[in-house]
Amino acid sequence: MNKSTLLGIFAACALFASCDDGVTEVCDEGNNAVITIYNNSLCTPDVSVGGDEIAADMGILSTQSVEVDAGDIDIEFSLALFTFCTALDTTVTVACGDSVYVEFDGV
Repeated sequence: MNKSTLLGIFAACALFASCDDGVTEVCDEGNNAVITIYNNSLCTPDVSVGGDEIAADMGILSTQSVEVDAGDIDIEFSLALFTFCTALDTTVTVACGDSVYVEFDGV
C-alpha cells in the first residue's frame, strides 16, 4: 500500500469517528420524535434522556414525555443508594415523527 492510500483510509476513519454524536438527523419543527416514559414501579427514579434530566423523583405510576431529534438516544434511570429497585439504562433508536414508549418497572 502506498502512503497516499494509507493516508486516505486514515482520514476517512477519522472523519467517521469524529462526527458520531448519536444524532443522525435534526428533525423539522413539529416533527420531532417523542419518547414517553412510564414509571410502573414503587420507586421514584431520576430520569435522563439524552443526558438531560427530564424528571427528578418521578412519581409512582406517572408519565413523562420529551421531544428529541432522530438518532440513538440514551435513557437512564438513577435510583437512591438504598432501594429494592434495579436501575435501567437503555438506548432507543428513533426517527423524526416516531413515538417510543419506555416503561420502567424497577425489577
